[in-house]
Amino acid sequence: MLSCVCSITANAQAFQKGTKNFSVGLGGGYGLGLNAGVDVGISDVVSLGAIGAFSSRNYGYSTFDYRVTYVGIGGRVGVHFGKFLKDSGIDENKFDPYVGLVAGFRTVKVGGTFSQYYSGVAGGVLLGGYGGIRYYFKEKLGVYAEGGFPYSSLGVTFKF
Repeated sequence: MLSCVCSITANAQAFQKGTKNFSVGLGGGYGLGLNAGVDVGISDVVSLGAIGAFSSRNYGYSTFDYRVTYVGIGGRVGVHFGKFLKDSGIDENKFDPYVGLVAGFRTVKVGGTFSQYYSGVAGGVLLGGYGGIRYYFKEKLGVYAEGGFPYSSLGVTFKF
């Protein structure tokens, strides 16, 4: 969800070692929600980062009504492959395609009249994968789209 270039050169790649990104967006997966994350390039193709996500959705039916609230936090590792696509016409200075894995912790809270026997909070391990792309229309400002499990998102990304 995140990646960045600390270099001030005009021809800097969208992703390289030392790149730092902060991204924030709207997500889906457990209902509409918000997510934010940061990634740091530890090599010219690998990033490490952290992500947090929140969503809440109301399910209203004739016999019962309940809300599910999801909160997840975790670490992520990504592989950025834009520099390998430059021969295909991809502008590696503006595009940052990537794939990765996420691991962390999540909580799910169910409240309302879902069941007279169950209402509460459950927590557990968060494991998933993602793929995405960032497009930088300014040197330090861009947009991103990311799809994966357990969530997908669209938003803005900032290099710092």
